[in-house]
Amino acid sequence: MISSLSDKSALVLELGARYARCGISGERAPRCVERWQVGEMLETPLSATIWRQYLYSKLHTLCFEYVVPCTIFGLLLVSPTRRRFVVCEDLLLPRVFRETLLSVLFDVFKASAVTLVPSMLTVLYATANHTALVVDCGWVETRLLPVFKGIPLPYLYQTVSVGSRSCCQVIQRELNSSRDQPMDTSKVVTPVTETLAEDILERACFAQQKDPLLNVIDAEFQTQSNDVLQVPGFLRTSAVEQLLLGDEGRDGTLIVDGIVQVLKKAPLDVRAAMLENLLLVGGAAMIPGLAQRVVDEVREVLHHDNEFASASVAVDRAQLVPTYFPRNVLAWVGGSIYAATEGARISAISSEDYSSSKGTCIPDWLTVAEEGF
Repeated sequence: MISSLSDKSALVLELGARYARCGISGERAPRCVERWQVGEMLETPLSATIWRQYLYSKLHTLCFEYVVPCTIFGLLLVSPTRRRFVVCEDLLLPRVFRETLLSVLFDVFKASAVTLVPSMLTVLYATANHTALVVDCGWVETRLLPVFKGIPLPYLYQTVSVGSRSCCQVIQRELNSSRDQPMDTSKVVTPVTETLAEDILERACFAQQKDPLLNVIDAEFQTQSNDVLQVPGFLRTSAVEQLLLGDEGRDGTLIVDGIVQVLKKAPLDVRAAMLENLLLVGGAAMIPGLAQRVVDEVREVLHHDNEFASASVAVDRAQLVPTYFPRNVLAWVGGSIYAATEGARISAISSEDYSSSKGTCIPDWLTVAEEGF
């Protein structure tokens, strides 16, 4: 039967690079999760027509087509039409994407109102903190945004071009190059796909600490073709090092470098607060040991940096923000909490405002920041 929710409940959408999540405001976990390829698609400029086709298909699947016996609207259990939506989005999504998203929500789903909120701010609602250096370790990239006493500092926003996809590429490359063709030539070795590599990363890999384990045992995985795949012990840890050390000869910033750069650019009276409130979120942050390893690496780098020589006490106090929900759903949980507040209603775009403005009422976050919202 369909859930009898009050009209005050909203549908909360969190749009990540690899997964989209949907659920009801006030709940502690999303009801539906859908894998998509938005992270890769954003690397190439696309037209509104392409985005509309893709977003309509994925959102329709997310909200309507999770087929469960004896239900009408699948796992969501409510009709998504004519409801209020709260969308947790990336701070710098292309305007064509955001305009197309609102067009689908208002024109197809007949949303009564839509509230747009940056996902890097909603994570703080799930931690009860108003200050943090938010490090969103995603699929394609890692994003960093300092938030001080509830005020984001967008001029310090930074992206680092490493994410869990980098780890999966190492796993694919190593396993595909090391697998031998069997003696029985009629049996073809199935290559390790990106999906299987992601599964291996989630279930078998972890980050070594400053005192590393010397003997990491191999892991075995069964593929869809019923082959047994042997994952070497060294690969279980070296794949994660892509986020911390990168490849030999690789140019570019890594996660620890990005954090240090943000701290150096931050005002002096903000640095200590950022160090004491490092918040790692996102799918890659779920890798066991990664969050603590990042903190340890940041401490070591800053202890050897002359600019922080007089702030050794603050460097020693560097620590993680305690989290009470899985790091990969913190943005959705925070959005669920925010959606139940009066602030979400006040900042919402109503269907009437959207129609009268012909879609031009969509806020641009950097413009909003400059205007002192």
